[in-house]
Formats: sequence, C-alpha cells, structure tokens
Amino acid sequence: MAKEVGVMTPLFSLPGDYGIGDVDSLYRFVEILNGTGVSIVQLLPMNALMGAETSPYSSISAFALHPLYISLRRLPIRVEVPAGVSSEDRVDYQGAYAIKSEILRKGYAAFLLEGSKALLRRFEDFCQQEKEWLDEYALFHALAEHHKKAFWDWEESEQNPETAGIFEEEHPSEVNFWRWQQWVLFEQWQELKSFAHEKGIRFMGDLPLYVSRNSSDYWARPEIFKKGVHAGVPPDMYSEDGQDWGNPIYNWPVMKKRNFSWWKRRMEWLVKFFHLIRIDHIRGMYSYWEVPDGKLPKEVREWTPGPKKDVIDALKTSGIELIGEDLGDIPPEVDEWMEEIDVPGYRVLLFGWGSYQSEKYRWPEHYPVQSLACTSTHDSESFVQFLEMQTEEHLFEMASWLGFQKGDEFTLEDLRIGAIRKLLRSPSRYVILPLQDILGLGIRVNLPGSVGDENWSAVIPLGRTELDALDEFVAILKEERCVSGS
Repeated sequence: MAKEVGVMTPLFSLPGDYGIGDVDSLYRFVEILNGTGVSIVQLLPMNALMGAETSPYSSISAFALHPLYISLRRLPIRVEVPAGVSSEDRVDYQGAYAIKSEILRKGYAAFLLEGSKALLRRFEDFCQQEKEWLDEYALFHALAEHHKKAFWDWEESEQNPETAGIFEEEHPSEVNFWRWQQWVLFEQWQELKSFAHEKGIRFMGDLPLYVSRNSSDYWARPEIFKKGVHAGVPPDMYSEDGQDWGNPIYNWPVMKKRNFSWWKRRMEWLVKFFHLIRIDHIRGMYSYWEVPDGKLPKEVREWTPGPKKDVIDALKTSGIELIGEDLGDIPPEVDEWMEEIDVPGYRVLLFGWGSYQSEKYRWPEHYPVQSLACTSTHDSESFVQFLEMQTEEHLFEMASWLGFQKGDEFTLEDLRIGAIRKLLRSPSRYVILPLQDILGLGIRVNLPGSVGDENWSAVIPLGRTELDALDEFVAILKEERCVSGS
C-alpha cells in the first residue's frame, strides 16, 4: 500500500473563534491542507467532559462528544452569535463554556419553536438510532449539571438510571437539551466529513481505552466494571512511582460473555465520524496494570492478563482501519501479539535518540511497513523542545546520522528537517507528524503524570509565519515524492 502522510493535532489546539478549536476551525484547517499531499488529520479524543476537566482521556461518556466543538455559526436554526474571544496561546475553556453554553441554549429554544417538521424528524430519528447510549448519557449529564458534583454524591434515588428517570419526567426539556447537542454535532460533522473527503482528507479518531469513574457508562452499566481496583501504569520515563490514572477497569469476562457488544457499539458510532481509529494504550488489551484502591502503582508487582485478540476481533467487525498506540513498557510478547493481530503500532523517532536511546525507535530505515512513524507524540515534548534539551554530544550524534561530517556546521532546524526527511523515507505505511513539529514550534500538549493548566490547553498558531513553514513542509513532501502524482 502507498505511504500516507498526515498531521496530528488536538481539535482544541486549532485557533478558534470562541476560545477553543471547533468544527469551524477544522473546516479552515482542511482548506489549508487542500492540495498539500497531506491525506490524514489525526485528532485526539473528542469525548464530552465535565466542569473544569480538560483531559480528553477523562471523559464522562465513551460515546458522547464535547459540545464545545459545536460550530455556533452552523446551528440548525440560526441565532445571533456574539463577537468571538481569542484563544491566543492557551485554550480559554472558561470563556468558551460561557459563550457557547448561552448560545446553544438559545439555539435549542429556537429549534423547538421554529424547527420544521423535517428537521424535528431528523432529530427524533437520531435519538432513536442512538438510544442505547444517548438516553443514559443525556440523563447523566443533565443530573451532573444540576448537582455540580460526582454521581456518588447525588441522592440515593439518582444512583442508577432506572430510579433517576423521575428527573427527566420533571425536567424533560433539560435532559433533551443534551441529546440535541449530540445531534447538532453529529450533523455538523457529517457535512465536515464530506467536505474533507472532497479535499482528499481522511480523519483519524482516537478510541480511549478507559472512561472516567464519574461517567454515564460507569453509572449506568456498573456490571461491566471491576470493583475495588483502578487503572494505572508501572514506573516509567514519566514517573518513578508509576502513573495512577484512577479509571475503572473493565470486567472482561462479563464483556466477553456479551460478545463485546459495548465495544462494537462504540466502533459503530466512531465509524460515523472517522476513517481510521487509533486505539489508545492498546497494550492494556493484552495486559493491564490493575491497582487496588488505596495502593500506589509502584506497589503492584505484575500485569493482569487482558482479553487480547478477542476484543480486537470485535473491534475489527466495524470494518474501519485500526492503529494501536503501543508505547510504554512493551515486552517482546506484546510486539509479537501486535504482529499476530495485524494492527500497525507506533514508531516515535524522538525515543530513539538523546537521553532515550531506544533501539526500537532509532533507525527509521528499519521501521516495519505496518507502523505509524512520527517525530513525537502528544504526551512527549515536541521535537524542537527535544533538540533544545540535548547535549552537544547527542546533537552531533544525530547530525552524523543525518549525513553531516565532522567539522560541518548545522543548526537545530537542520536536524528537525533532516529527521522529517528520514521518516518520510522510512518503510512505514503511515507518517503522521504533530502539527507543532511540522511548523518547528516548541509546544507541548501534555506532561503525563502531572496536573496543571498547561496540560491540554496549548493553542498552535496558524499565522503567516506558520503557513510559510507549512509551505516548506509541502515542498519537502514533493521532493521526497510523498505527494500523489509527484
């Protein structure tokens, strides 16, 4: 198969008119990429979040998408839209919530009053088609907004959807508002997906392995989760104590008995938005780090076996292309398993050099065809930041690998461009580079194992200087014969 070149960016990191990147931002980005040779836009999870939460991996639903990504200018019934707020170098979550929540409620009211029969029928059909997950999510989100606290602190009668249904009987419009937002985003995305297809762009989505404990999934389906334990990872390059994620762990025997129907349903939903899917932390499907409540990840001594190939086979019934994020503590048996299930894994150039020095990632010329090659990830420093932190010895080592001779002068920019060229020449079927690495920017999206305002809030500018850098990247694609017809 021909190599495909893509760009990875969180949607929230694209410049937005209302404090955060959204559907309109992605329209503009697709237009920018039109004719460049880039054929994939990889996005981080877009799932709904609550309150001050910003991590796309701490969602309140495995299905529902974040209403902040809705375009205010493309609502089914147009309402007056205020002047925007600049997100500048950081996402303005508070400003985005304030503006979008108000306008979405006005849009919903206008929809109920002015919506045509055909429009109302489309909404009703959507609610019926997605009823299996949508009803429990809408009720959960409405209750969460009402109480402003985690569900285990709600009234006892609201601890499960069966007895909590009285809230919808008393507040039907409030619960329906959360269904409506999912429908609006679904409809907007269908048009966006068609627009991108016309420009030769495919979207890669992200399937987070876990959901938050405070989620509609855990609230409505407690039987599919294990009790008394939670997810984490052992000590690694990011944390000497290990990372304590806190997410609930699945009751895999129950899921297998149900033929992994919940996972299949997730994939059926994602296929409506994306052309490829990245499985986050796919290693957790082979084996996972089960942390007893009250313990630290470093106190766990061994991995717990996962469902392995069975769940992958269930995901593959969707027919969508799968790519596995297989980074971290990966023993040889997991590498062998990745080959067995025929899912491309990751090859991150940054991890092969400098202080990392992993042979698995060091030589792009030896990357397997069934792999996704990239310079860095959303969990690592950007490639520019990586280069800036290296010793002279490490920089000269990389320069020698790129063909510079002893005594030659070179810049960090020379190393960045040379590394990108090496990846483009690799056998890897996919080369998908973080947008900040393409533009030569020192921007980091997330620092694993840490909590702070700088995580999940970076905005990647797309001004004249950045567009010039993108043009230089396109010229490289043509020189490396990575543009169709070149």
